[in-house]
Amino acid sequence: MAHLGNGASLCAMEAGRSRETTMSFTALDGLPMGTRCGALDPGAVLYLQGQHDFDEDALQHLLYHESGLLGLSGIDSDMAVLLESEAPEARRAIDFFVYRAAQEMGRMAVALGGVDGIVFTAGIGEHAAPIREAIIERLTPLWSVRLDSDANRGDSPRLISSEDSAITVRVVPTDEEAMLAEHTWQLWRSH
Repeated sequence: MAHLGNGASLCAMEAGRSRETTMSFTALDGLPMGTRCGALDPGAVLYLQGQHDFDEDALQHLLYHESGLLGLSGIDSDMAVLLESEAPEARRAIDFFVYRAAQEMGRMAVALGGVDGIVFTAGIGEHAAPIREAIIERLTPLWSVRLDSDANRGDSPRLISSEDSAITVRVVPTDEEAMLAEHTWQLWRSH
């Protein structure tokens, strides 16, 4: 499951249960997001503290609000804005996001012992066909996964992998509010 939006994470699922995720102690870890850094060498934090006198508040603000796509591009945190931009900084941020998403998908495959499907969801996952295409292009040599170009550019929930793809690829809308309500209802009923 590739939840790619202003917040972004991957989840390796087996029989509907999570087996691995890109998140860690906090949502800062894993993929670069709109303004959150994603995976980061702890030495970078030590460097900012020691060489640039960043205190805890300044570091927290930087890591949560000035990093990710915004920090990489210096332009914007919105993938749609970056995709429209001709600036090389926008291209660099997009390329890094795609690289890290594909890299982490490989890690999710290791956790599962293989992959039989990929689901893209959330703002970028649902609406950014060029990002889906670029991620799948990076994975094609590993998994023989291929997209149907017309389906990838289409609207609504759909199967976007080609008939000759070894792995199915889908776009499914996110409904976080419904999931929160469902889980809350289940917890309430169990007590």
